[in-house]
Amino acid sequence: MNRHRYWVIGIVLVVVCFGGTRVAHAWGKGHRLIRLWAVQRVPAALRSLVPREDWDRLCSDYTSLQDRHAGGNAAELDPYCLVPGVRLSLHDVNPAEPSFKAKRWYLERIIQQIRQGETDEAMKYLGVLCHWNEDPGCPSAHCSPVTEMQLKQLLPPPPGKENLNYLYGYGGIADVGNYTIAEEPYQPRLLGTTLDEACTRIYQHQRLVRQRAAARIVPLVWDMLHGDGSQADVQRAAAALENARHIADVIYTVLCLASETFDEAETERLSQQPLTEWLPEFPGGRVGHPYYVTPFLVNQSMDARRGLHPLRLTDTVADQSIAHGFGMGAPLALNFPLAPAGVFARFTCRVGLHAEAGPEGEVAFAVVANGQELARTRPLRGGEPGERIDVRLPESGLLTLTLQTIPTDANASLRNLCVWAEPTLHRVE
Repeated sequence: MNRHRYWVIGIVLVVVCFGGTRVAHAWGKGHRLIRLWAVQRVPAALRSLVPREDWDRLCSDYTSLQDRHAGGNAAELDPYCLVPGVRLSLHDVNPAEPSFKAKRWYLERIIQQIRQGETDEAMKYLGVLCHWNEDPGCPSAHCSPVTEMQLKQLLPPPPGKENLNYLYGYGGIADVGNYTIAEEPYQPRLLGTTLDEACTRIYQHQRLVRQRAAARIVPLVWDMLHGDGSQADVQRAAAALENARHIADVIYTVLCLASETFDEAETERLSQQPLTEWLPEFPGGRVGHPYYVTPFLVNQSMDARRGLHPLRLTDTVADQSIAHGFGMGAPLALNFPLAPAGVFARFTCRVGLHAEAGPEGEVAFAVVANGQELARTRPLRGGEPGERIDVRLPESGLLTLTLQTIPTDANASLRNLCVWAEPTLHRVE
């Protein structure tokens, strides 16, 4: 009887000690480090909107609310972790439509609670929003373009390290080690003066942070497998710094929206934005030489022998460089999931074949929004001047912008060296 009682007590202790432990797929201590760093960079006048003790809870008690809520084990967190009418992961980058809806819902809750003086409640919603934007910035499962199994095929573990998880926090190597975030001065950036505009840029920056974190996975894993771990800490610290800047921007923008305080210079900076600052999606498909491996390049172009060149159209002189743009092959369709209608009003650019293309190339350029063609040039030949495109963007729905190149002769791909010069989004005023 006593032995049976001890077994029951033992089982209870195991449940108490380990039953609440959840698999951490991303930052562990990193959430707190990132949050502290970001809050410290918010200007004092805006930070004063929230009492000090509530900021402290944001950086400690409210760093991982959705982790505690995972599996439905904390019903008291339902109001903060369940977005009405939206199904998505609060740890990952999701498709554009549910992301915009959920981010707008969180911004509305946070702003409303701050204005009502319910700042502790506001910090709970903000804690979930921050965590959602922090997870994809960790070199872990939340940013990896390949699975754990695929990564282990590419980087097989040496003897004695077969039990390591590369991407998953539990038994893994993503957020171990000894790293800090560099103490650099940073002025947070305003991401929008309306809810929709802020949601748009938060989403795009979340995607960029994920892409940059993914680039750190291989060097981090390699050092943990074959080095002493010091270079892995360098990668963790760099990813955390990148992520902390983004979180500082998010918190700063939320406070600007809540107080309706917008710096004039920052607002003016948002009026035009290069499309090259946005992360496109390439759905795949055949692209001819020389772009068959790299279908597009940002701010540069390739010639027929895959030599790199600055972007140039035939009618631009050598010392009049194109400020930003894309070099790409044809046929190609490059998609940009951008924003709800009402954020951007117009899109402008110049298009043509690169000065290195030669006379044999011939390509038409089209701008498509939500599947509807807004503009198409005549077929432009190599050696001809570039052509300007200026189109109004849809005023309803969610905007996906597509840049499309349409070759007259796909077999002339070595001469179909396309240039989108200074593609620019113009904000609704």
